[in-house]
Amino acid sequence: HGIRQIRSGWADGPGYITQCPIQTGQSYVYNFTIKGQRGTLWWHAHISWLRATVYGPIFIYPKKHASYPFPKPQQEVPILL
Repeated sequence: HGIRQIRSGWADGPGYITQCPIQTGQSYVYNFTIKGQRGTLWWHAHISWLRATVYGPIFIYPKKHASYPFPKPQQEVPILL
């Protein structure tokens, strides 16, 4: 949630409304461009898979050699609750 999807918003929605659901044993590749965004966001499944813990983090790092708006951490440990 929170990613501004330019020209691909149709690929982020509930099954049977904005896209066909991904069938069992099938896959779907999401291609999108991220511009001017950074941070820690998350993705999750729709329909009944949300209850099956199908979710995860998305890390958008600053461009290489870009300054952080805070002191750069020595180490990062992702925790998703």
